Amino acid sequence: MTRLRLWFEKHAQDVVVVSLHAVAWFLYFGMFFLTASPQGGSPTNRFWYVISIVVTDMPLFYYFYHNAIPRLLAGKRGWLFTGLLLGVTALYPLVRYGSDLLITYYLPEFQAPLTNLVTTQFWPAYGVRGLSCLFVISMAGMGKFTFDWFKNARIRRELENQNLTSELAFLKSQINPHFLFNTLNNIHTLAYKKSDGAPEAIMKLSDLMRYMLYESDTEVVPLDTEIAHLKSFIGLQALRFKTRNIVQLDISGDTASKMIAPLLLLPFVENAFKHGYNLKKEGAIVINLNADDDIQFSVENEQVPRGMATQKDEAGGIGLENINRRLELIYKADYTLAVEESSSHFKINLTLKRNG
Repeated sequence: MTRLRLWFEKHAQDVVVVSLHAVAWFLYFGMFFLTASPQGGSPTNRFWYVISIVVTDMPLFYYFYHNAIPRLLAGKRGWLFTGLLLGVTALYPLVRYGSDLLITYYLPEFQAPLTNLVTTQFWPAYGVRGLSCLFVISMAGMGKFTFDWFKNARIRRELENQNLTSELAFLKSQINPHFLFNTLNNIHTLAYKKSDGAPEAIMKLSDLMRYMLYESDTEVVPLDTEIAHLKSFIGLQALRFKTRNIVQLDISGDTASKMIAPLLLLPFVENAFKHGYNLKKEGAIVINLNADDDIQFSVENEQVPRGMATQKDEAGGIGLENINRRLELIYKADYTLAVEESSSHFKINLTLKRNG
């Protein structure tokens, strides 16, 4: 059963195409049975009439479907396709005329379509068969372009998904090097000052990197896990600034049942530490997270007064453009991100309307 399921998953597209072709031919043959005279004779006679269609119409259909249309018409050799179309349209009625004559000769009791015309009037039968030829070729063209359109649409969707996945992975990968660079700088400062917090900082960094490398390689993680990671990061920064309550963190709501994209909240907090002002005091950064219905997250920090020189990290930061692009790719229209900025404060308000 497992092998059958795996085979079907691998060949699902082919199965659909073959099934549609089978249904189309069933309807096509059914049309001829419906137009045949009621006194059409025995099943053997009908069988041989179907065989006459199989040896003429099916090769015609699949020749144009697999060769003439993709190689000539789609290959921008329209003049050659036009010549082939005219030649086949002229020759096909003669072939069908001969097959009809054979049927009426060996099976005179079977009243096939156009039997009277075949036996009495050549040119009317020839004209009808010419139209039948054009009908079969038209069906081949419609089938080919329809299947190719759906195939190309599927390929485009797959490429778009691959491109979006690659872009999302790239945006996410920018977080880790930047975070690691800044944190190592902080630990270097602690070690240089011979701070007792250096060993604790190394342990916290180890926990954070374990989460980044091994636990966040999924589409979503529990919100509680993301919060724990956020608290570790805040604790690491508290060691750097030697301020225990540098962040006023308020968490409420049902965080246990919520899921979130991994590493989504960290850049907002990291940017608050990077661009914040007066970070030595308690409550320099205010973070609120509520998970009642939607996930509502806000980060607020004081701004550096205008005209005051600042020293920024050489590596730069993860900008709001990067964060916003990740949100667009993951949550599409199920989020809002608002920025409130004044001369003294900077605040972001993020609302995630989808769980996960």
